[in-house]
Amino acid sequence: MACASPKMDKAAVRKMMIRRRNDLTLNEVDSLSRKIEENLFSCKDFLNRDYVLYYLSFGKEVRTDSMIEHSLRLGKAVYVPRVVEAENKLEVCEINSLKTDFDINAFGIREPSGVPAVSLNKIDVIVTPGLAFNSSGGRIGFGGGYYDRLFMELPGNSLRLGIAYDFQIAGSLHQDVWDKKVQKVFTEKDTLNC
Repeated sequence: MACASPKMDKAAVRKMMIRRRNDLTLNEVDSLSRKIEENLFSCKDFLNRDYVLYYLSFGKEVRTDSMIEHSLRLGKAVYVPRVVEAENKLEVCEINSLKTDFDINAFGIREPSGVPAVSLNKIDVIVTPGLAFNSSGGRIGFGGGYYDRLFMELPGNSLRLGIAYDFQIAGSLHQDVWDKKVQKVFTEKDTLNC
């Protein structure tokens, strides 16, 4: 578990966590991601949900491809985000496989190509990326506010989950009034109920 000083601002936390994450080897990323997936798929609250919104991992983020395939094998409907640059927001597309055509967006992240956006009204769980989380569900992302805005558009009963490496769990994180929290965070070592 990482310790962030109560006075560390978001920019300092982002810089520290990006550096720590980038120091991981690809073998470590794969191994830790498998353990995080095991923890996620052992959560009954997650397993009881049928409409899952995942992020498409990039760089050395916790890998989601295997989680997506696992969900599809279980018969869950799987959704992934796509950036709408003109509106500074995310829209959501349903995918039936990772063989979907993907483009790389301006942030270097895969997003579905030629797939229509769908309504958010069915989504009952979202698996969220983050650079840092704390035990009360606070989250720091890259600073664009995309997921904070998306959380506000989701149905009120949607379960908001974070997945992260254990070192991304901070004792304290600065949170602004617009920052939206997750309800659980899964790491390779633990599940935090926030």
